[in-house]
Amino acid sequence: MAKKQLAFSLSALSISAAEIDGEAITFLGHASFVGTKDFQYKEQLNQFIQEKLIASKEYDEYSLSWFSPFSSLVPMGVFAASSPKAIFAASFNEEVTSEVDYNRISELSIVNVYSIPDWVKSFFVMRYPRIVIQHEGTHAIRGIFEKSSFKLTCHLNLKSTYFQLIIVEHNALKFFNTFEFSAVEDILYYLTFTIQQLQIAPNTTLIQLHAETDETVALVPEFTSKLTKMNDFKQIKPTFVAHSSFKFQKTCV
Repeated sequence: MAKKQLAFSLSALSISAAEIDGEAITFLGHASFVGTKDFQYKEQLNQFIQEKLIASKEYDEYSLSWFSPFSSLVPMGVFAASSPKAIFAASFNEEVTSEVDYNRISELSIVNVYSIPDWVKSFFVMRYPRIVIQHEGTHAIRGIFEKSSFKLTCHLNLKSTYFQLIIVEHNALKFFNTFEFSAVEDILYYLTFTIQQLQIAPNTTLIQLHAETDETVALVPEFTSKLTKMNDFKQIKPTFVAHSSFKFQKTCV
């Protein structure tokens, strides 16, 4: 019998929730944050949970996908010879003001090192002691490699002001990075620039878009229209996967 899972997708800007029951995913809602102090985040999270009637339900499993643009992948050997804080500081050249956490991705022999504010764990662990909290990039990579990743594919995981670009081929990770954007043209620029730097022939790649909120889903047709008007991508037909953050969380608990 399939276990019911309550899954959250969280960033410093917004919160989404979904119920996962086997292969079925029921989107429960989304809310954007207004106040950005720790106590305000907690008040808004409490309000969201009450309004979506999540507080009145019990689930077999709980998971949370935390998105932060400050995320770095390192080989396990490098991670073992250093510390999460040292790796984070070296990756981003800035003072560490949040907790630094990490997820091992054993199947690829890499570790994802990232920042996560104290209010995230203090709120969710207190409310759901058994919750599994991991970075969105960790979930995305594991979800992508759960299936065959032999064909050259560019995965674009769209968030509100950032997107993750994950490129895979021959069941190996070729590229992973997070970029900030304010318009679809920014996404196209970073995609084409990365493809050029990796010396990939554009007409040989598959492109898959991932989004979960109305805001990011609305970017998909505009991106597709503008991409296919570019000479190098006229033959490409991007595919779209809704609620990817939650689909990727199915195997994390």
